[in-house]
Amino acid sequence: MKRNIPQLTRRELLRMGGISLVGGYLNVFRPYNVRAEQKVKPQATARQVLFLNIDGGMSQVDTLDAKEGAWTPKYFDIRSFANDLKLPVGIMPNLPSVLDKISIVRSMAAWDVVHGRAQYYIQTGHPLNLALAKEVPALGAVVCSELAHQRKETDSLPAYIAMNLAGNQAGLINQGFLSAEFGPMSLAVGDAPPNLAPQPGMEETFKRRWERLQQLDGGLRSGQAEVDRSFVDYHDYYKGAVAIMNDPRVPQVMTISAEDKKRYGNSTIGNCLILARNLFQADAGTRFIMASHGGWDHHANIYKENSRNHPTLIKELDAAFTSLILDLDRIPSKYTPGKTLLDETLVIAMSEFGRTPGAISETRKGREHYMYAHSGMLAGGGIRRGLVMGKTDEMGGKIVEPGWSAKRPVYMEDIACTIYSALGIDWGKSLQNTPSGRAFHYIENASGTKYVGFKPVQELFA
Repeated sequence: MKRNIPQLTRRELLRMGGISLVGGYLNVFRPYNVRAEQKVKPQATARQVLFLNIDGGMSQVDTLDAKEGAWTPKYFDIRSFANDLKLPVGIMPNLPSVLDKISIVRSMAAWDVVHGRAQYYIQTGHPLNLALAKEVPALGAVVCSELAHQRKETDSLPAYIAMNLAGNQAGLINQGFLSAEFGPMSLAVGDAPPNLAPQPGMEETFKRRWERLQQLDGGLRSGQAEVDRSFVDYHDYYKGAVAIMNDPRVPQVMTISAEDKKRYGNSTIGNCLILARNLFQADAGTRFIMASHGGWDHHANIYKENSRNHPTLIKELDAAFTSLILDLDRIPSKYTPGKTLLDETLVIAMSEFGRTPGAISETRKGREHYMYAHSGMLAGGGIRRGLVMGKTDEMGGKIVEPGWSAKRPVYMEDIACTIYSALGIDWGKSLQNTPSGRAFHYIENASGTKYVGFKPVQELFA
């Protein structure tokens, strides 16, 4: 009988031993299965990342893996497309126009169905460990740390920008033990963009006050005095803020035209994606953006129209995501002739988990949290166009064809590996200089309960 014995590194062997009380069950792993760290070969097909966080758990059977039953509202108008794809075009009328530009993954799964912990996964690619939570950096912070050597003198905008994540149940995860310069700048985007530039006529006054502030507390800001590191971190934040306020590109970046606002759906997430487009087009230093679209926790009245329930939210997502893809694919690259901004921007749209398949609940008319199957979208940055990966059963609750070489569901760690690979980053890397003294591994190859062996989803790349 063939035995499925994973090839472990020394680190992974010790990690797995720590999962059990004494590591006793590891007698099935022979010494020849302990290997040195593997060399990886990243794809290096993208310059930046936009992660659209569908916060709350989007129902896969009512969107990207549509299943029709007695519960399905007639206005969903579910239709069939290539690669056995079915979509509710009644509430997603725009997405079919970009199916030739994106990939849809229907074989995603999650480790947790509690929003806070599952959203922590989305932001970090790691399971929540309360003992280490304060030092674990957000995925975006790690990316920006890795790409810091590419930062230009003219780059004034923060490398990592988070939009509307302040109300996230996991909280906004920051840079952890990394330098504060890699932490997220948190933007609250509503009906209008934030105003980040000084009022006209205040430029000289602002400059004079900033210079005076350096004179007053220069010792604290320099890091030379015997003070806490946080003073230096605050100074990094201040320098970043001043650079933003003095950059003449910022007012244009933070402008949303009436025409764009309408085309992107007249929604908060639409405005976020307009700003994301502007930020990447400006090429002023931003390399990772996470924009959150909240409100998807539809335990009750999931199909109720004219409310913040599924029909309204999916229409917002449909208009905003589709317009973004079309715009990015029209904007020429500043770096590669013949390429577009979409070619160099990895776009990901996904939830922390899915919703229960089949009929909606009789009493509350909603769907509960579900970890065994959900769906997401990827585009640009070297991602194949027109791919539909994975297949679920007739109810949309069980993955029957993962659609990739691992022959298992795609987890958030695999998505993190895919992000790192697209950006040319070694996803097997570890950093040792942590406050706890425990190495920080970009990807933990063991989940909270078992060895998995996470890796990039190579099948997604063209």
